[in-house]
Amino acid sequence: MPSARGPARRDHDDVVTRPTSRNAVNPRVSVIALALLLALAGCGPESSKTVPDDLIGVWKTSAPKYADRPFQLTRDTITFWTGEEESYTRAVVRVTKVREDGNILYTVFYVDPADAARFEFRFAFYYDGSIRWKNRRDVAWAKDRQ
Repeated sequence: MPSARGPARRDHDDVVTRPTSRNAVNPRVSVIALALLLALAGCGPESSKTVPDDLIGVWKTSAPKYADRPFQLTRDTITFWTGEEESYTRAVVRVTKVREDGNILYTVFYVDPADAARFEFRFAFYYDGSIRWKNRRDVAWAKDRQ
């Protein structure tokens, strides 16, 4: 029988709750996670199957060790001179561009088309109008204007 003070007491609180799933995700967290994912996706390397126009040409240096060893980039090949008019040309398979320490770093991936295994080689360099190899930043290469 109910008391004069109100309804009969129950063994649980009268708080209305919604059932929840342990796997439920807060919508705000979902939006933040999506925004972060999209922002990070824009930070990855740019990639192309061909060499950018700015890099196409013959590159030379006045550094004595490499003065007779220019290299050439075309849309889809890379040629290295090894001295005494000898050279070898390889096929470019892709080029990536990333920002590294405030500089633009290109990596040219190339293969020897005659190689059945098609091992992929990398040529990494910084570009700011001149080229500096990643492993020899002290040597600057300029595009031959001839």
